[in-house]
Amino acid sequence: MRCRAGGLIEPDGGNLVDLVAPEESGRRAALRREAAALPHRVRLGRVDTEWVHVLSEGWASPLRGFMRETEFLQALHFNAVHGHDGSMVNMSVPIVLAIDDAQHRAILASSATSVALIDDHDRPVAVLSDIEIYKHNKEERIARTWGTTAPGLPYVEEAITNAGDWLIGGDLEVIEPIKYNDGLDQYRLSPAQLREEFARRNADAVFAFQLRNPVHDGHALLMTDTRRRLLDMGYKNPVLLLHPLGGFTKADDVPLSVRMKQHEKVFSYKQSYHPSVSFL
Repeated sequence: MRCRAGGLIEPDGGNLVDLVAPEESGRRAALRREAAALPHRVRLGRVDTEWVHVLSEGWASPLRGFMRETEFLQALHFNAVHGHDGSMVNMSVPIVLAIDDAQHRAILASSATSVALIDDHDRPVAVLSDIEIYKHNKEERIARTWGTTAPGLPYVEEAITNAGDWLIGGDLEVIEPIKYNDGLDQYRLSPAQLREEFARRNADAVFAFQLRNPVHDGHALLMTDTRRRLLDMGYKNPVLLLHPLGGFTKADDVPLSVRMKQHEKVFSYKQSYHPSVSFL
């Protein structure tokens, strides 16, 4: 990410999406009541909840909810979706929500336009409005996303193969920020929070390093070399964004909680010896 003279470059699609209901205006309490009153409820699984998190904070901008059929087909066939500014935004993995036959029939029979999304304790998480229901073509989704329909892909088994045969898309409004209460929530900065932090640190360039392992010498070489190259290009204060992967990693990978402790130690050590280097 480069920074312009007037600030950070624009998010994909032109605007950073924020789908969490504001607490100050009373909208959050009103949305909670609205969700509780809706007759149709869709229970979110673990993966569904993570997608709500992704959508609500704008990680999938310009999407404003689970994909309707047009967006789903764009992602499958073009690995991109149309932004609100007319641009094509890279998005090769469909972000969709599945429902079963019984839910499909009930929603259609009532001509409902909104449904409540609930967690595994029946607590409302969000409202999906202006809904559209369409067929979940599982084999095509798997083949176009992974390039194979071979068995054994863990995400496929959990989130697609055994999911409902229909997809429901619409505009998402989330009652409150998604938290996991696993001791790691303080590291999960939203795109808006990250942009504020980049500005606070006066970053004129941001370089990201995504990894699913503890930091090792090879990683360190890549990160320091990238910083050196950015300085050689004329940037004055490049900031490193370390982006550890959670969720689906290899079965024998070091757990995320352990990796985060190692990352903390590595960067606290480097910061003490190189105070001019900025990490996040």
